[in-house]
Amino acid sequence: MRASRVDQYVVTNLFSTLRFKVVYGPKLTDVLTRFTAYSGRPFLPPPWVFGPWISSDIWRSGGEIRYAVKNFVGNLKGRRIPASAIVFDSPWETAYNDLQFNMTQFGRGEDFEGDHYDGFTSLSEMMAFLQKNGLKVICWMAPFVNVQSKPETLPNRFASRGGLERVPGQNIGKASNYDEGESKGFFVRKTAGGPPLVVPWWKGQGSPVDFTNAAARKWFTDQLQTLLKQSEVVTADGPRESAIGGFKTDDGETQNTSQPANVYIPVSASYADGRTGAEMRNAYSFEYQRCVSGVLGSNGVLFARSGFVGCQAFPGHWAGDNEPNFSANGLPGVIVAGLSAAMSGYSIWGHDVGGYQDSNFGASEPDRADLFVRWAQFACFSPIMQMHRQVHGQKKQDFVPGKTEELRQYPWGYGAEALANYQFFARLHTRLFPYIYTYAKESSVTGLPILRPLVLVNESDAKAVGVQHAYHFGTEFLIAPIVALNATSRQVYLPTGNWLDFWTSVAHSGRQTITWNSGNRMQFPVYVREGAIVPLLPENVQTLCDANYVNNTAIAAAKQDLTFLIYPGAIKSQFKLYDQTQIQCQPSSGARLITLNSIARSVALQVSGNEPSGVTLNGSSLPKRDKVAEFEAMSTGWRFDAGSRFVFIKFPHAGGSAEVRC
Repeated sequence: MRASRVDQYVVTNLFSTLRFKVVYGPKLTDVLTRFTAYSGRPFLPPPWVFGPWISSDIWRSGGEIRYAVKNFVGNLKGRRIPASAIVFDSPWETAYNDLQFNMTQFGRGEDFEGDHYDGFTSLSEMMAFLQKNGLKVICWMAPFVNVQSKPETLPNRFASRGGLERVPGQNIGKASNYDEGESKGFFVRKTAGGPPLVVPWWKGQGSPVDFTNAAARKWFTDQLQTLLKQSEVVTADGPRESAIGGFKTDDGETQNTSQPANVYIPVSASYADGRTGAEMRNAYSFEYQRCVSGVLGSNGVLFARSGFVGCQAFPGHWAGDNEPNFSANGLPGVIVAGLSAAMSGYSIWGHDVGGYQDSNFGASEPDRADLFVRWAQFACFSPIMQMHRQVHGQKKQDFVPGKTEELRQYPWGYGAEALANYQFFARLHTRLFPYIYTYAKESSVTGLPILRPLVLVNESDAKAVGVQHAYHFGTEFLIAPIVALNATSRQVYLPTGNWLDFWTSVAHSGRQTITWNSGNRMQFPVYVREGAIVPLLPENVQTLCDANYVNNTAIAAAKQDLTFLIYPGAIKSQFKLYDQTQIQCQPSSGARLITLNSIARSVALQVSGNEPSGVTLNGSSLPKRDKVAEFEAMSTGWRFDAGSRFVFIKFPHAGGSAEVRC
């Protein structure tokens, strides 16, 4: 745009509807706040969105669903991992995109690791099973309604010998809702006044829904509302609630870059509001996501791949299909993608832990495990933590139950160390919910993202400008994922301030580059700011779905209890949570004075520093309990851990204000 003038950006020969708005700072944070003020800010999604997700690009049977859920949530084989959502990626429908669960597929049982897992007799039974295990459901979709599907993309309709079952009177895979959409003019037109546009895409051939047509939007959202109704389950209080809480809105782009001949939005395409494909090549994703997001609103979430100006208002999004390696299209590139999205106002964002694509793996089993370990660590400090993999061999007859390759869609498919790593960081991500949710709420008000590139908040620091693969997670954390195979160290630039190693509490001054190293692969560079206060959930939470929805007391849902990690500084610091809880810490006569304003709840404090001579709550001494077992068994008291140099304090808070001196 600056080819003709060195002092000007020149844009000519475009179309009349194009408009530009120039957003001034002077701070980059001001730019994002003003930009999102007119282009849109993400609403605050429900809490369960910020718990770990279970996903695979295909669930071959109801038996596989039971196997996955029982191993994650049900502690089968001692593998318990917290989870709050399960994604039904393609295929789950009888055809693309008829929005109807294929219960022939999910009615089948399956054998895994020597055990048999039954299928489901009905959609209601399957939804209730997921609900009772603390999971919300996210259903994949694309904006095309198919006239024909590639046989290999519909393994749910393979007969016992692998042959495709033909449906009498229909094309292979033709969606049952296609004819109605065509007859009522609900699809994009090939040209103005022409027939429906039919495009080749990776699941076959279909027509994109014209989301600029109000009647087409209602037709499509009515089908989604029917799907939500079909998924309803009984809550603890009695009323019914949809188990489906989100939609994975795949595609929406102009074309498939891996198959350049497949153009989904040709420039000649015609839309109901008068726009053509030339104007809709970016705008289509906005219209698509706005329509689908409106079905659930702030009671649900999207997981979208495409995007344009304004799409950040319809959370969330993900990084797309990446390779399982440390290349530019693997983990390092995903980190860059997340930080780039953040600088454009996208806050509720995630990625596929381990890399989606079933290609270009590391050369050996240990290499694959190392990648999975490092990717899971990055996911812990991402807004959305989702494990998702392409499954080798889409056809039913290619699947060999228990084969190592097939188990790589699960953490235990990478070995004991990788499983332990995933368990730890999935639990930490769950515990970080009150911290993450506070910044998600801030995003909905200011437009500032949860992932914050160093340059965004340190723009006057020239050394921070070029830093990649490192970021602030909110304001209290500095995260620097490991991005090289089998690496145990990396260079980390620490911006202004004093920083403490999360694992060792060793302090470092800012505005310098240091070398972090550790022989423990379950650790990576995580730093907390001096003065940081980090709210956490207790350790035993299994789901972020609320207890009323789960309706199963055997699944530990989050309550009001909170733990606060506190790293006292030389001056007063404070943290205000999404629910208006406020906590501050300041030096006071050689001690640390912590002031809490909160509703009634059980409170635990973990305060970094030296052992105090005593701890008081509102002026009264708390009992010291030297033994860990004694401390854990009692509701009130304190102890000091010499190894970590943390003071552990807990008490039942009656509500209102409380002062702790230690």
